[in-house]
Amino acid sequence: MDSLKSFLSPLSMGTGAIQDTLKLVVIGGTVETARRASMSAWNGFVDSFFLTAHFSQEDYPYDWIMHWLSKQPAWGRSREFDITTRTLTRGGIIQNTSGDLEEGDEDEALVHGKKKRKVTFIPSIDTTHTIYYRGHWLRITRTKRYPDHGGYSLKISVVARNNDILKKLVLEAKRGYEKDAEHRVHIFLADTTYGIWRWNGARQKRPMSSIVLQPGVKDMILTDCKDFLASEEWYAERGIPFRRGYLLHGVPGSGKTSLIHSLAGELGLDIYVVSLSSKGMSDNMLTTLMGNVPSRCILLLEDLDAAFTRSVSRDSTSTGTPTQTTTTSTSKSKDTSDNGNTLSLSGLLNSLDGVAAAEGRLLFATTNHIERLDPALSRPGRMDVWINFTHATKWQAEGLFKCFFPSRPPPEVLESTEDGGQEDASQRNLPVPKRKRTQIVPLLSEEEISELAKQFAEHIPEEELSVAGLQGYLLKNKTRPRECVEEVAAWIVQERETREKLKKEKAEAKKAESEEKAKKEKEEKETKEKAEKAEKEKARKLKKRIDTIKAEAAADNVKSSSSSSETDNSTGADADSEESVTSEEEGNKKRSDAGVAAKEMWVTVKSQCMGTQTAPEEPAS
Repeated sequence: MDSLKSFLSPLSMGTGAIQDTLKLVVIGGTVETARRASMSAWNGFVDSFFLTAHFSQEDYPYDWIMHWLSKQPAWGRSREFDITTRTLTRGGIIQNTSGDLEEGDEDEALVHGKKKRKVTFIPSIDTTHTIYYRGHWLRITRTKRYPDHGGYSLKISVVARNNDILKKLVLEAKRGYEKDAEHRVHIFLADTTYGIWRWNGARQKRPMSSIVLQPGVKDMILTDCKDFLASEEWYAERGIPFRRGYLLHGVPGSGKTSLIHSLAGELGLDIYVVSLSSKGMSDNMLTTLMGNVPSRCILLLEDLDAAFTRSVSRDSTSTGTPTQTTTTSTSKSKDTSDNGNTLSLSGLLNSLDGVAAAEGRLLFATTNHIERLDPALSRPGRMDVWINFTHATKWQAEGLFKCFFPSRPPPEVLESTEDGGQEDASQRNLPVPKRKRTQIVPLLSEEEISELAKQFAEHIPEEELSVAGLQGYLLKNKTRPRECVEEVAAWIVQERETREKLKKEKAEAKKAESEEKAKKEKEEKETKEKAEKAEKEKARKLKKRIDTIKAEAAADNVKSSSSSSETDNSTGADADSEESVTSEEEGNKKRSDAGVAAKEMWVTVKSQCMGTQTAPEEPAS
């Protein structure tokens, strides 16, 4: 019994320490359990009530939200911001916030040809802003996605049971953005490095009335485009791919690109431009880009005949470009190989109407030389509608004149303005911002403008001058309608003289280039003939020397044979044998040396004749 007590005595002495340890374990476990329970409860709350939406700058919703935020007073009252004169919009829309600084009136006259800069307050990145919207507090943070390459993203968080509040926000921002951007056309360019489309700016819409084509052409193509965009179900019922292609071909400066710009504004579509000759363009890259094109847009391939670096024909000898000199072709092929462009005709055809090709888009291709295109590229199904653009006709000249010099509207159309002047009532409700207009063009009556337009058209020769040339002349005289008509005859004479001069200079340059090329070829031919003549003379001398050495070797052989016979008759058997052996060895040695020398010379002659540096072979032992 005593021994048992003595054994348990150490445990009884540390009873207090064990109890304290057990208490700490229980308290720590309770705290950790409470922490985990609270975290689980918070995560459950966040998952149930806290919603977060992310917006990337590469997509449209980012622009919608940024445009909406620019109109919110709380966004302009940010306590941490960047001061800049550049806006973050990519749609060409001016985004004014309540904190912006403005100097003077926006409609003030330009100072030294430029407007006064506006200072804009932009909330800083990585800063959270709180905005109250429809009974909910939105926490908005703008961050930079790629520190080295730029690119922003937007994060909006809100406490709500469902995402209806975020849907309403996005739809409201979209409607506001589209209302302010309805008079602009967005342009996107292909990025062959990452295989994506990058926004390149927004252009003011061009009215269809400013496009002057042959009678009926403009209305025909506009009607065809509208009919296609409204016929998706019709195409699906008949199993036809929902695609439409237009080939605009003709002389340069005839209005092909201007027509596409105007159609995009009239139809409310964006323009996606791809350059087939860009660096890094390949079959896979083009297929990827075509697959990422939106369903409702205009896909533009400009200068199809000149942009395709390898060939616009399946003929291996075709280059798709005008005939050039050897030097130019060599340098062009070198540049093509250096920029990594490996696009082929089959790759282009597959991207246009292959399995992965986008549907619902309007494909427009422009070319100045339709005869250089392969029939497979321009056939119906890929290019359904062909439109030929020619030089300006008299009808087009008259239309251009009326477009540049509008007539004075009738008195009943005009209404009084606040400053006592008169304003066209039809211009009152235009969504474009109103500005104070400086009257630079004298407004003539409709009868006078019509008469001037007819006189102007009478002076214009039929299909001789380009539309761009006429437009340039009218721009130069945009404030002088009467003088424009009076001076057009002299301008036409000047244009003809300029064209003749340029044509003559071009012919002279071509002639000088041909003469230089012929002279160079003649010099190369003479140099080559001299080199061949020198080689032949050298070979002849070497051959003569070889023949001389062979003759000397043969003479030495005969001499050694005769001397050995005389020695055999005058001396004893032992001496005769030793001397004959010696003489025979010397003769063999001479013959061997002569053979080696002849062989070396022959190899040298052969090497020089063949243009190689072949080393002489070692003589056989």
